[in-house]
Amino acid sequence: MKIRRRGTNPKSGQPYAEAGSAFVETSSIASRLCCSASAARQYLHRHGARFRVVRKGTGSLALYWRRADVDRILARREPVRRRVPPCYMDMAEAINMLGVVRSYIYRLVKKGLLREYRCRMKTARGLRVRCFYHREDLEHIRLHVLQKR
Repeated sequence: MKIRRRGTNPKSGQPYAEAGSAFVETSSIASRLCCSASAARQYLHRHGARFRVVRKGTGSLALYWRRADVDRILARREPVRRRVPPCYMDMAEAINMLGVVRSYIYRLVKKGLLREYRCRMKTARGLRVRCFYHREDLEHIRLHVLQKR
């Protein structure tokens, strides 16, 4: 039985000779993500994008990713923000307002009682995903849900 590497030609088990128009090279995706090629590969693997191993003219191997998967993954990505939107509060403000612990906030989001807004914000360590919570939902929870306790 022949063991085949992922992304290779199923008939021969060798890398493909060409990628085709349905695939995109790793370097172009890395430029769209504003990161290195290795970080782009890790990100796409983590999100389940399908790929193809292609032998270039120089003899080296390159990964080409399925364009439909890449577009789907990039469309779901959180937007980049510079400031907190005015009608949202961060976790620390939400905890102070309600007087509860972090896990209770997460539970409210999971139950659908609290709207969460996820975005990427530039910090000293680079772009980080931050979560913010809708101010009106927090006020409603404070007035109606926590009063019953």
